[in-house]
Amino acid sequence: MKLIENMSILPLDEYIKSKTNWDICLSCGSFEQRCLKSSEQFVKGGVSFKTSIIFNYKEEDPKKQKIKNIKKMKKNLCSISKVTYVFNADSVSLPSQGIKKFLIWLNKKEIDLKNKSILIDISTFTKSYFFLLIKILKEVYNCINLFIVYSEPGNYSKNEEKTQYVLTHGLDRVEPIPGFTGSSKKNKDALIVILGFEGNKAYEVFDEVNPDITYAINGFPSFQSGWHQISLENNLRFLNESKAYNNLFFSPSLDPFETKHQIYQIVKKINAEISDSNIVISPLGTKMQALGVLLFAINNREIKVVYPFPSYYVPEYSKNCGPSWICQVNFIEDWPNDSSLSEKISIQSK
Repeated sequence: MKLIENMSILPLDEYIKSKTNWDICLSCGSFEQRCLKSSEQFVKGGVSFKTSIIFNYKEEDPKKQKIKNIKKMKKNLCSISKVTYVFNADSVSLPSQGIKKFLIWLNKKEIDLKNKSILIDISTFTKSYFFLLIKILKEVYNCINLFIVYSEPGNYSKNEEKTQYVLTHGLDRVEPIPGFTGSSKKNKDALIVILGFEGNKAYEVFDEVNPDITYAINGFPSFQSGWHQISLENNLRFLNESKAYNNLFFSPSLDPFETKHQIYQIVKKINAEISDSNIVISPLGTKMQALGVLLFAINNREIKVVYPFPSYYVPEYSKNCGPSWICQVNFIEDWPNDSSLSEKISIQSK
């Protein structure tokens, strides 16, 4: 059984027994089966939305599985929403263009997100898209209270030799996520990498940033037994050449709040031991760990969040579905200007 110590992160099916309506649902269509999971649970749980919006990226979909999944998602959400839209976003690797297009589309549809109760299923959003989307919701629409849903993958696809997990192919560029460009004013760079299964991605980031010191965070407990060891094995070259093995930390794969706290502890250590350093973070692990990076960085404009944008995502890179979870984040604008708690996180329990 998975160890869940943070009771702020709750099973979705249990949570919706007591909370059954929101103004807005934002989700993302995908070739991954898990994009369907939350809408299926919403239907079973009697949830209702005023408006549901499904993002549809431009991306490789040779088996037309994404099209099929979006049709099923729309059917589910239409049955519990007053109105349901499919928003045709831009390229999967161009979040700033896609979100700009989304804002124009919202105006045309006369959909006002300001001060609305919003639920976002981040399961199959790319990290760069949901980083920028949440930043826009907070800063443009004053949505300081968001519900986040995440469905775990059942497993990931491997290469033909069954020796490596392959989620993406190629490297288009390594650059900051829009809205999280940070600062390069100081003389040194300190890099913090949240490890994923694709060790080459971590090395590409390390090579591009060329930091003075590197730290790594590995997901433990992981979604499945042994996965934390796989990520370490797949990142051996990065860990050795960057010397991040000497600065290796852990945070639960499912817990954004503990990831945020762990990042704070590392940054505190950096500031104490290595003065005059820019902080660069790369979220290559789970979406929930990436959410922790976002929570740390969103109110601190000096934090740079970089990502290795792939040439394309491997169709059906995940298989089946694991459990679905929900948590709530609340960004409080008048919280003290302190990088340790740049926004207050408040949790709504059952």
